[in-house]
Amino acid sequence: MVAIVLEVLKKMYRTLTVALAATGLALLAGCAQAPQPAIDSANSALEAARTAEAAEYAPEAWTLAQDSLNSAMNEVTAQNEKFALLRSYDQASQLLDKATQAANAAATEAVSAKEAAKGRAEAVLTEAQAALDAAKTALTTAPKGKGTEADLMAMQGELDAATATLATAQQSFADGKYLQAESSAQSVRDQANAIATDIAQAKTKKRST
Repeated sequence: MVAIVLEVLKKMYRTLTVALAATGLALLAGCAQAPQPAIDSANSALEAARTAEAAEYAPEAWTLAQDSLNSAMNEVTAQNEKFALLRSYDQASQLLDKATQAANAAATEAVSAKEAAKGRAEAVLTEAQAALDAAKTALTTAPKGKGTEADLMAMQGELDAATATLATAQQSFADGKYLQAESSAQSVRDQANAIATDIAQAKTKKRST
């Protein structure tokens, strides 16, 4: 009789063990999992924005995209650190979606801004070349005489430097660095115009004396 009771108890124990194991597996299977596809999507979108040079041509949008992804990943990390049964990635998923949207917007803005910068740089390069040519021509007709030699040499040095700067700007444009090309070309244009103005004023002054 005792043997029968023991056998029954053993069967009950095995049944209970299996049931508990199955319940545990079910609970683990039901635990929330980190939204890896959404994480991958957000990272890919941010990399696309980086490739589009958003950091240079859409800095505010780029910063927003980075901050959005950082916030989302912080939330993922916070959930990962919780007990498995208490994890919830709903907020993380929403933040990841926002990060992806922000990165896509940054990439789109960067493409548009880069194209606009290209147009501006091209125009300023043309203006700079024209201003430089005009200043060089003006220098050849600048008043010469006592006390002007040093000034003329200084102007020639400035024009030589401006010519080198313009060549660098043109190379920057060819390399797709439009903001850099635009800035350098503006500097050359303004410097050349200033020299031409100085020469014109010198001519006027000489005629009036």
